[in-house]
Amino acid sequence: MHVAVTGASSGIGAALARELGRSGHTLTLVARRRDLLERLAAEVGGRAFVVAHDLADASRATEWVAAAEAVHGPIDVLVNNAGMENTGPSHDADPEGCRRLIELNLTTPMLLTRHLLPAMRARRRGLFVNVASVAALVPLPRQTYYGASKAGLAAFSESLRGELLGTGVDVLTVYPGPVTTAMGEAGWAGLGGRDRLPKMPEGTPEVLAGRIRRAMERRRARLVYPRFYVVSRWLPWLGRWSVDSFAPRPR
Repeated sequence: MHVAVTGASSGIGAALARELGRSGHTLTLVARRRDLLERLAAEVGGRAFVVAHDLADASRATEWVAAAEAVHGPIDVLVNNAGMENTGPSHDADPEGCRRLIELNLTTPMLLTRHLLPAMRARRRGLFVNVASVAALVPLPRQTYYGASKAGLAAFSESLRGELLGTGVDVLTVYPGPVTTAMGEAGWAGLGGRDRLPKMPEGTPEVLAGRIRRAMERRRARLVYPRFYVVSRWLPWLGRWSVDSFAPRPR
């Protein structure tokens, strides 16, 4: 299968590219940093096509697709993984940074999905993997814009899955909790540092990548990782109470 992974240069995206490459999939790797993408492509072998593209500009969201399909044929699976955080006091957030965050985390995935969906429906096969966040279920203070964008992506993803039942096109919504990545570390810092927060279960990109691959193969509807955070889906009031009770107060 031809799998396109956005945000593939690091973190969860890079781990998933390695996992899917080992499973024999043909890959298109999309992100801004070409050097990291080329290094990753060399790791996964010669069946990886690299596209350096800024997905935070939603007006150009789909421009890379034609080149990828010219090399590897129609995209069978789109992994909407690219994302960013701007953790910190909401009143201090840079408006331009907020716009780019919303476009990258929400608008671009929606536009890419809309672009690829008609052909997938015509072929009666395809899969969208949308990497949301547990923050979509229980948004954290100081992550207002990030939580809003991921909640929007999760709602879009869950709604679309219901719409596509019986068409041969599936949707997998992924809800990662804390995962040890560079973006995750920046998030901890923006929340005031790990020492100011209760210790919570934390996963790794490699384990999450393996679980996403298996969920893709089984055509599952959703995946929460680490599993501790399943409670956020089934008992959102408990997650909300925990966050409101233990979140550090402004200094």
